[in-house]
Amino acid sequence: MREQVVDGAEADASLVGAEAGAWGRGAGAGFGSDVPLVGADAGVAAGCAGAAAGVGVQAVDGRAEAGAARTDRAGFLECLGCYLLWGFMPLYWKLLSAVPALEVLAWRMVWSCAFVLVLCAFVKRTRFLHLFRDPRAVRTFLVAGLIITCNWGVYVWAATSGHVLETSIGYYLCPLCSIALGLMVFGERLTPMQKLATLLAAVGVGYFMVVHGGQVWIAFALALTFSVYGAVKKRGGYPALPGMAFESLLTGVIGAAALLAGAVAPWIWQVAPPTPDPLAVTDAAGAMALLVGCGILTAVPLLLFAGAANRISMTVIGFIQYVSPTISLVLAVTLFGEEFTVAHGVCFALIWLGIAAVAAEALLSARKGTRTARK
Repeated sequence: MREQVVDGAEADASLVGAEAGAWGRGAGAGFGSDVPLVGADAGVAAGCAGAAAGVGVQAVDGRAEAGAARTDRAGFLECLGCYLLWGFMPLYWKLLSAVPALEVLAWRMVWSCAFVLVLCAFVKRTRFLHLFRDPRAVRTFLVAGLIITCNWGVYVWAATSGHVLETSIGYYLCPLCSIALGLMVFGERLTPMQKLATLLAAVGVGYFMVVHGGQVWIAFALALTFSVYGAVKKRGGYPALPGMAFESLLTGVIGAAALLAGAVAPWIWQVAPPTPDPLAVTDAAGAMALLVGCGILTAVPLLLFAGAANRISMTVIGFIQYVSPTISLVLAVTLFGEEFTVAHGVCFALIWLGIAAVAAEALLSARKGTRTARK
């Protein structure tokens, strides 16, 4: 988002600052160094990458170069698999569309917490309970957890209520939104192409609001909550995976409390009543299995991202990230039957132009840097 790389690595885990990794969703396509991934997945992904960080391949002879090529290929496939899973995620939420969105959110918080803790144990990064003794850490991660809970809630509700197109706009906007946030909050300077991209996105969304109106707030909510989430995590500056585990524990407690409240007063779930899709699973056992699977759905892409982050450049990851909202866009129009209006077309086109401008600038800068290094 502001800069566009998952900035994930931490000192003890060899990836620098994955708490800014919450800014990861668009690693590297020229937006700077911190761009958000999907949902809270960003910070965890960066943390996992840090925990999994290994020693780079040194291409000192032909065999080493061949090994590096195989590593790059594996990293590309892992990254592609990660963003394919995130892109098809609306299908999963459609299966759960018979369950109230707030209840789905609460279960996701609980099961994500469980699987993140299991992941921490798996990579032997379990020392985070000391953060309870740090008031600043509690404030930071509680605020971050509440913000990402709002992000998750909007995303799940939108995906189950026929607004997948708006979620796609939101995730395309994430890097551009973070550019603006980096300017306003962190005093960063924008390059000419970043200024152009921000202007194009603003015009596109403004046109969409005037002509289409309605649910454009969904795109804004997703982009803004994730950008602010990244800013909070960046200012916190805590170790990546322990910090994310602590945050997941806090949100898991909130999710458990919500489930308890819903059991006592079921009407709470009707604040966001379900809108069952033809794909919806309606039997109780199947729905519960899917709710448990929310944790796995969070963990598996993170593991893939962790592997990819250690094998390929963040610039490549930055380009692959756009696979996710593009898949959501295609699903919305072709499978879910959402109407793609002229307003949608203009909005998407201007955002894409902005992304292309920043990406082209990044490529030119990278090539210039490579030529300088060779000299």
